[in-house]
Amino acid sequence: MKYRLKNTATLFETIMVIYKGISKQKAKQIIKYSAFLVNGEKIGRHPKQIIETGSELEVVPIENNRNKDRVPTGKNPVVIHFEDAYLLVALKPAGILSCGNKELVINNSYHKLLEAFLLKRDGEKTRLWVIHRLDREVEGLLIFAKSEKLQKQIKDEWQKVAKKYIALTENRPDPPEGIIENWLMDTSTRKVVTCSKETPGSRYAKTEYSYIKSEIPYHLVEIKLHTGRKNQIRVHLAGIHCPVVGDRKYGADSTFVRQIRLAAFFLEFQHPVTKKLVSVQYTPSQRFFRPSTTSDEKYKITG
Repeated sequence: MKYRLKNTATLFETIMVIYKGISKQKAKQIIKYSAFLVNGEKIGRHPKQIIETGSELEVVPIENNRNKDRVPTGKNPVVIHFEDAYLLVALKPAGILSCGNKELVINNSYHKLLEAFLLKRDGEKTRLWVIHRLDREVEGLLIFAKSEKLQKQIKDEWQKVAKKYIALTENRPDPPEGIIENWLMDTSTRKVVTCSKETPGSRYAKTEYSYIKSEIPYHLVEIKLHTGRKNQIRVHLAGIHCPVVGDRKYGADSTFVRQIRLAAFFLEFQHPVTKKLVSVQYTPSQRFFRPSTTSDEKYKITG
């Protein structure tokens, strides 16, 4: 974005003029996550930087994607894989809700954990709007918006977001690749069941899968979601006799309590503001691929 100054002003004042109607906090975020050129020459990002009348200011958004190889731990559960002035993509650990609900304490959500982390990091409150969710038992990448307007925009175009998962399964799928299509229905026991045809209360679900390789004694499968229903991947894989390791709810070995080996490892979408392609992915820790064979796993994070 380019803007020619009509009057001498500070960088902060200029940003407030360019993005008319934004809050002071949003202006600070734009400065923090942008580079600036004045008449083609790069300048610093200090809010009080003076820009002279008639100068052309170019605002160039920069991406913060330095943590692509990090994964959450119990002591450091917040890992941000992409961030700019508008969006944030973070890696939710298994064992914590994506966001709070009326039944559970709000502090048990990764949404609130992230906001607390940003407050500590930046010294000012940053509100996040939840775009989508992952099952509590599942780890993976989540997109958050820094405004309600952007939240609605991305939700409205959610089908255009590419979403891929990897799962460690107890059996090898046969055939090794395919598409599963049916209808899913939630039950009073909170367990999702399949329906061969549409029935009242059911929702259409489509999952594409492909076999990757053996991870003795298990198998690694990649999944592409075409719809986003509750427990969809877990139910569909169980339906082809390939339950996800640790998923006792849907037929996996229940000898030990394990983290469910399902990870939302890849997201790709067009940035709603910059229009650039944002592609974020990560590789789960080695522990993900090597479930304990002798004892329970204590993986859940409490709020």
